[in-house]
Amino acid sequence: MHRPQDPSLARDVTDGERDTFERDGVVLLRSIQREEWVEYLEAQLDDVFDGNVDRSMDQRSVSGQSSSGIRVDMVALAGGLRARQPDVVLAVDGDPSAELTGRSLVETDAAVWHEGMWHHNVHGPLGQLVAELTGSAQVNFYADQLFLKEPGSRMRTPFHQDKPYFLVDGGDVTVCWVPVDVVTIENGAMGYVRGSHKWGKVFKPSDFVTDTGTFPQRDGIDHSGLELLDPIEPNDPDLVYFDAEPGDVIVHHWATVHGSAGNVSATARRRAASIRFAGEGCTYFRRKSSPEPFRFTGELTDGDRLELSPRYPIVWPRQRSLSTGFP
Repeated sequence: MHRPQDPSLARDVTDGERDTFERDGVVLLRSIQREEWVEYLEAQLDDVFDGNVDRSMDQRSVSGQSSSGIRVDMVALAGGLRARQPDVVLAVDGDPSAELTGRSLVETDAAVWHEGMWHHNVHGPLGQLVAELTGSAQVNFYADQLFLKEPGSRMRTPFHQDKPYFLVDGGDVTVCWVPVDVVTIENGAMGYVRGSHKWGKVFKPSDFVTDTGTFPQRDGIDHSGLELLDPIEPNDPDLVYFDAEPGDVIVHHWATVHGSAGNVSATARRRAASIRFAGEGCTYFRRKSSPEPFRFTGELTDGDRLELSPRYPIVWPRQRSLSTGFP
């Protein structure tokens, strides 16, 4: 597919949107992506999920030794857990005892092996979007995570924070959630607890299979010093779910508590990309609570500037040195 070359946004970020992001820790930016970039991302997601079906399905990789990302099918993961623990309460919508169907794929760190995703994340408009929204003088690409929730897969994404996962310190990370399908509560809308980025807390990383379970503490992962996130009540007045369409971008702060509904639709799939950007002042930090699949394969040490590694390039201001740039 032809690669878009114009990295500009479809419109400017408004002052009201900046105020909302600062206050709530999340903002829905309507119709801010140009159509050619949405179509390009859709093609890359389809290639990742269905053009690379031989990608290994690592059900529980926490070794941190990956240099080519990791793929997990949450439906398969939940099915295996249910087989071992029949009484387990899974994070699903609909009948909790009914069989799960379809795929719920999570592909982490695709840009390191998929050149199309690298082009979208590094050469596209999102770096400018983050700079305009946050006022950060420098923006680095950090990593991506791609999602496919097929009809009937029903797996929720439990409420969690991104901060305990990311190998960054000294500044803030901004997450752009970019859908290529029409998204409603029925097929997996994103939900956010407004203002939770100001709680001043970092919570234990979720296991993403149960609502309250945490990631296993092995292979160097240690989240014993972090708090367990209390359940988010459905009637919490600060909880908001966003319907979204192609061209929209939902942006949240890395400390904002968020999750998503399961896909209970009979026909509508939900494909989206979560693209993460580190702002001004961010440096590398091997966070003990992080289960990032690549945490032991990088060449940086704590306190290093991210751009010293080719996997974390500066994307704003735009760099002439990124004319090729694929690591």
